[in-house]
Amino acid sequence: MKTVGQFMTERVVTVASRDTVASAVQHLRDSRIEALPVVDGGRLVGIVTLKDLIGHPSYRPIREVMTRDVVTVARAEPVTTAFAVMEANGIGRLPVMDDGAVVGIVTRSDLLRELGKLTDPLTELPWAGTLRATAADLLKHGREIAIMFVDLDEFGTVNKLYGHVVGDRIIRAVAALLQQRTDPAVDFLSRYAGDEFAIITIRDLNGAEALARELREAIAEIAVEGAPRGAISGSFGIAGGKRTAERVDVHFDATVDDLITLASRASTMAKRTERHVVQGSRPLLPPPPAVEAAERVAIRRVDFAVTAGRGTAAVELEYDDRVVTGRAEGPVAGMATTRLMVEATLAAVRHLLPSGRHLTLEGISRTPLGVSEALNIVLLSVSPMHEEHLIGSAVFTADPHEAAVKATMKAVNLLLAGSLSVPA
Repeated sequence: MKTVGQFMTERVVTVASRDTVASAVQHLRDSRIEALPVVDGGRLVGIVTLKDLIGHPSYRPIREVMTRDVVTVARAEPVTTAFAVMEANGIGRLPVMDDGAVVGIVTRSDLLRELGKLTDPLTELPWAGTLRATAADLLKHGREIAIMFVDLDEFGTVNKLYGHVVGDRIIRAVAALLQQRTDPAVDFLSRYAGDEFAIITIRDLNGAEALARELREAIAEIAVEGAPRGAISGSFGIAGGKRTAERVDVHFDATVDDLITLASRASTMAKRTERHVVQGSRPLLPPPPAVEAAERVAIRRVDFAVTAGRGTAAVELEYDDRVVTGRAEGPVAGMATTRLMVEATLAAVRHLLPSGRHLTLEGISRTPLGVSEALNIVLLSVSPMHEEHLIGSAVFTADPHEAAVKATMKAVNLLLAGSLSVPA
């Protein structure tokens, strides 16, 4: 295994603790670096970054703003150890020590260039390490980039329905399609993790969004042995591609991390809201808070089955000793399983509605709740004289089908409270 000493930068620019903020800023700018070890009498006593210096008077001594508990790495340590230390501490660089003296500095991008050479054996695509290094290099050369996250919808359900062997075939098929539909001259493709892919592109934002929509349509047409066409779909998140002026005092690795975070969050939002393609610069408003309502119609049974790639949802409800049932059938790609459960619930509820009242599904979204999620259902209620939206939410449990029915009933009960003489 290669060592830190093989990848570190040996020319280390340092400052003394008595130096001023102004002199440290000048060193950072002149050397185009992101951090300065603070050394007094040959001994490492701290480290300072531009972020540490921002907002402090230019005359303030470094000792008042520096980080004193410095995480370091030995010159002889493997690169994998150094990278693990960075990840564990959430930092992007490490002073390199030898016999108690600072002999170099190593950055995340230095290590990723080595670690990122490894490729994913399933798809033969590069891993995220190479993606990060490539993105940072493009920024350093003055290129504007956008990062696109491709997140396959409900892939865990696909693995359960068709098996992991078929799941691997789908991953390979998606990878091959992405390679065919992207242009190596302007796009860089990687497998980020699990069922996620990431693309760096130097297309403008409109071009990146057009590519995302084209790829989404193509993914929906994929068919592999053991799974029908339409068994998989993708959600896309895009960040970047909007710079209008030259970058000044850029922390390239931090910029890449920010873009990846924005793109990843946007892909999650695209999945939760069924928007399919979302730009990280266009955040969606959170759903309105759920209105709590007591259970007024009892849920007796919730079933979901899959046959030949199509799902069948069945719901049985009880109100005032009256039992009503509803069914819905359709494909199971993406969030379609949730949609089928909602449609089956509405089919049962329609037996209880007054004449002339109609309910339709308007939207499905998800909201993070710490370690869990809430499922939000938006219904449109229409009568000859009135139209309104109804919103219901339920926390995901071990049974996501039950959560879909409960969230739907939360919304429906708001209507039934005024439509039926139901005891509280």
